[in-house]
Amino acid sequence: MIRRPSPPQMTVDIIVAALFGLIFASIELQTTDGIVPVFVLMGMTGALAIRRLSPLLSLGVAWLAVFLQLTNGMEAVPSNLAILAVLYATGCYGEAWVRWAGLASAIGGGVIAATYMSFFYLANGVDVTRLADLSGAVLSSLIGSVAAIFVFTLAWTIGLLVRTSQAAKAEGVRRLQAQQEQRLAQQSVVVEQERNRIARDMHDVVAHSLAVVIAQADGARYAQKGNPEAMDATLATIAETARGALGDVRLLLAELRHRQGEGPQPLLTDLDALFEQMRGAGLDLRIVTTGEEQPLPTGHQISIYRILQEALTNALRHGNRFEPVSVDMAWQGAGVVVRVDNPVASVPGRSDGFGHGVPGMQERAALVGGWLTAERTQNGRFIVTAYVPIPHTAPAPVQANR
Repeated sequence: MIRRPSPPQMTVDIIVAALFGLIFASIELQTTDGIVPVFVLMGMTGALAIRRLSPLLSLGVAWLAVFLQLTNGMEAVPSNLAILAVLYATGCYGEAWVRWAGLASAIGGGVIAATYMSFFYLANGVDVTRLADLSGAVLSSLIGSVAAIFVFTLAWTIGLLVRTSQAAKAEGVRRLQAQQEQRLAQQSVVVEQERNRIARDMHDVVAHSLAVVIAQADGARYAQKGNPEAMDATLATIAETARGALGDVRLLLAELRHRQGEGPQPLLTDLDALFEQMRGAGLDLRIVTTGEEQPLPTGHQISIYRILQEALTNALRHGNRFEPVSVDMAWQGAGVVVRVDNPVASVPGRSDGFGHGVPGMQERAALVGGWLTAERTQNGRFIVTAYVPIPHTAPAPVQANR
């Protein structure tokens, strides 16, 4: 029953009600006598002041003032206009049953007001013995009832429409927030999935490297020629340490892998097979490689392969297959810039060209010290640009030339 309007709203309501009371007091109290008009004006002013705080209480105060007005034979006064604001408030701010009470008040109040005014004038100068005068009074009561009901119901309906509009806006805001939360959740899932895949890749890379170290250390133990005792102890320590590190790495990364499948990891030498696979799926690839290729660690090669794989997959799913897709690999002194430029398909309802793999690609690039950008241009193209540095020579992230 009691709402909590904001302090500015309460301040405005009190100021408006005070001005309303002052203005109509100067009009009504000069033309009427007695204490009843004062109470009627105070009731209407009070109902106006609390209409947003409690629409039901405001409606009750207004009815009390009207009852006092009718039982004392007063005619309609200008302050009765506050009833319109009260009915508006019941439609806009009231609960379900308060809104129905407001509608009933609009209809019943219209009939009562018109009938009362008809009999008021009938009792003040109309000859009830004349059928014409009596018929005129009844007709004016009917017409007045229809007009009053229309005006009162219109005020209530406007309040209800405003309430519906505000509810629609609030629902739109909640829907937008839910969509944003869902998008963030999807991105978190994608990043987590990509991290799991990275864990698998790095597990295989580290496992291979440590296996080589172990094999070399074990071989050196048998191949060494000088100082067999010292060399043997040193190499035994290396082998034992590497074995322990390999076991620890397997245990730690197994927690991230979530039982993902085994298999050899792709390197830069596997890019030709990837390009042929995408061509077979329907992409018209235009491959351009510039600069002198430089050796990269296995983890960096896997990142480049996965970024290209995801970017081309997005182009296949969301792009226009009837236009060529450009793949540029520019080898620089500090690293390699990979750029995939594809046209976006004109699909109704698609707001942008971002596939769900973009966060994963950004995670891939960041974990090797690089960066990745993805954007949809105004001319309907989607461009993915990634920079993968050669270790210890990576420059600060900058935007690549478009």
